[in-house]
Amino acid sequence: RNFQPQFSGRWRCNGNVASMTSRQQMLRMVSHGSDMGEGQGTFLSSVINLSAASMGCSILALPRVFAVCGMRWSLVFLVTFSLWVELSLRWLVACGRFSGGCGFKENAQYFLGQKAAKLVHFCQVLLLCGGIVMIFVTASSLLGCSARELLASLCTEEDDPAHLPRSGTLATLCRTAHPAPCMSPQRVLSLIVLVVLPLACQKSLHSLTGVSMLSFVCLAYFFIVLLLRLLHRALTAPALSMDLMEMSQQELPLFWQGPPVLLMSFLCHTTVLQLDTELCAEAKTKVSRVIRVVIFGMALPCYAVVGAGGLWLFGTRVSANVLQDFTNDPWMAAARLTLGLMNVAKLATAVITLREALVSLAPSSRARKKLRSFQGRLLIGSVALVLGALAAYAIPSLTAVLSLLGCTVGVLFSLCLPAALYAMLLRRVSRTCGHKRDLEAPLLQPSRETRETGPPPVALPSSDVEWTLQWLLCAAVFTGGLFVGGLGLVSWVRDPC
Repeated sequence: RNFQPQFSGRWRCNGNVASMTSRQQMLRMVSHGSDMGEGQGTFLSSVINLSAASMGCSILALPRVFAVCGMRWSLVFLVTFSLWVELSLRWLVACGRFSGGCGFKENAQYFLGQKAAKLVHFCQVLLLCGGIVMIFVTASSLLGCSARELLASLCTEEDDPAHLPRSGTLATLCRTAHPAPCMSPQRVLSLIVLVVLPLACQKSLHSLTGVSMLSFVCLAYFFIVLLLRLLHRALTAPALSMDLMEMSQQELPLFWQGPPVLLMSFLCHTTVLQLDTELCAEAKTKVSRVIRVVIFGMALPCYAVVGAGGLWLFGTRVSANVLQDFTNDPWMAAARLTLGLMNVAKLATAVITLREALVSLAPSSRARKKLRSFQGRLLIGSVALVLGALAAYAIPSLTAVLSLLGCTVGVLFSLCLPAALYAMLLRRVSRTCGHKRDLEAPLLQPSRETRETGPPPVALPSSDVEWTLQWLLCAAVFTGGLFVGGLGLVSWVRDPC
């Protein structure tokens, strides 16, 4: 290749036509991987997978965040975080294609060194542990009264036993449902542990590979029913004030616990790297469109509607899990039951993922072999489930768990680490263009063939102004993440409720 100096000592790469073909072949090897089945992802499947990873049960806590932070500030944070997250996802894709790694640990090792890679892997373990606690909290809050609420709402819309049916199977179920108390949190958590433990001891869980997609379908069902409830209220109570902007924050000491929850709602960074490696050649240059469709076209409007809608329906006293506020509603009761069961199924997958992450930390192959035996799987699964249940019992609020995760590992993986990785990528590219297997030009400035199918995830700066802007963006996202995380952590320590 020929190197020509440009822009204050930086280097620009000019390759000839003969070398371009070899560079593109090398790019395909790195980006598609060598495993069977990779390189088959389409644009539609990528949108579905990334949206299923991003839009989890954290959406149920958004109305509470809107009540704590107020409508104006909640929308400001929501739009700001969506812009930051969209940018950080594209940065991660660029870093993954530059280094050839399909995970945070591989990219951290390549750009930041071995010690940073170990720290990132440890933080991933903490993120998985926090995810298990979040699933426990969500499932216990949904399943405690879900069956009773579903039966009671099917019987009558009023809490009057005189309206119950007097004969038939439904009458028997109704008489059982109305006086029956909800299960205690201890009992619900114990039952979840007993049900999930046998599944968590398996070597793999191929039967639950579609659980995330089913959970996304359940959330879509909840969103549609919520829209119908909002429409019904708007039609039946037209005299009510629609000026939601007048609802200011009601709990100032908890204000900074809200933004980390909003940030956690966008967290899908651990998925986008693997998703990019599975894209086919035609869809690979459309990854930026995938990210924008999911973040701006799906997540942002859905979060705004759920947060503002829940606040409008239930006011500033809305629960940390908005589904708990819908009573005598068979459609929402069905959503509670299905989402609770889906979270129980996802818990087994989360425990297996955590187990594999812990096994990879073992110092020797002999230790890894023992941990992968049945006794090792049983030990790790039991400890993870019991500790997760105890933590969920100690912190039963979904908002509190999401806030703690968001202001610690959530900020790290969604903002700070992508900004640091991309800053190191800019540093290496600015020093020399031939650093990594002659791949920078097709990665960041694709050839004419790839330009026809779509823009790259991040364009290589071509002037001093663009270089300065890229550095400032990295600094802004990194410091913004530290600012939000630090204030959120201080607020959580002062008042974790």
